[in-house]
Amino acid sequence: MLPYLAWQASSVKKRFPLPPAQSERLIPGSGPDQYLILGESTAAGVGASDQSQTLAGKFYQALGPEIQVYNFGKNGIRTGECLPYFRKDLEQLAGEKEGILLFLGANDSFKLTHPKRFKQQLQELIGYLEHRFQPSWIYLADIPPVHLFPAFPKTLQSYLKIQRRYLTSEMQNLASANPILYYQTLHLDLEPDFFSQDLIHPSDKGYQAIMDFTLEVIPKKA
Repeated sequence: MLPYLAWQASSVKKRFPLPPAQSERLIPGSGPDQYLILGESTAAGVGASDQSQTLAGKFYQALGPEIQVYNFGKNGIRTGECLPYFRKDLEQLAGEKEGILLFLGANDSFKLTHPKRFKQQLQELIGYLEHRFQPSWIYLADIPPVHLFPAFPKTLQSYLKIQRRYLTSEMQNLASANPILYYQTLHLDLEPDFFSQDLIHPSDKGYQAIMDFTLEVIPKKA
């Protein structure tokens, strides 16, 4: 059953045209306060109409000209693949980061990563980022409600709901044990215009909703 579900999720995603990624590697701003955004398709800006509508673009617009944002995202990437894939990019970054935002876990839901393995991989990534960049905080974004994406059939949605619940439970466990981590259960109004043309990734409106929620959770710099 599990291989079939992973195949079904992959097949659904292939049936719909994938919007282009707008922010796989994007560095808006040049201010002294540096931030890092790292993750999967949401960090890559899949579904956004241009770079200004991505998470990185909206984060920069919200915090102003005193910041610089280093954004690295890759569509389809799982948590365990993130550090190997982006290690060279991360090693080229110098200095401490005020904050780090992680957007991961949807592909671990689609591809059925074991929850304990997911926790271990996420913990390793967080440990690396803490050691290298000494951030004041790390925002651990909740996994999007993949079981509510309109592109997926009901049978698949029911299994995705269970898998997502397992993974978010592990995220909550990590956050409760590490005071540097900020995690909050995601609450979004998933109206049709939240989604882009593929009915999976966010539209410009969807990215704005995600960023609005994020800004309510992360610490405000004094």
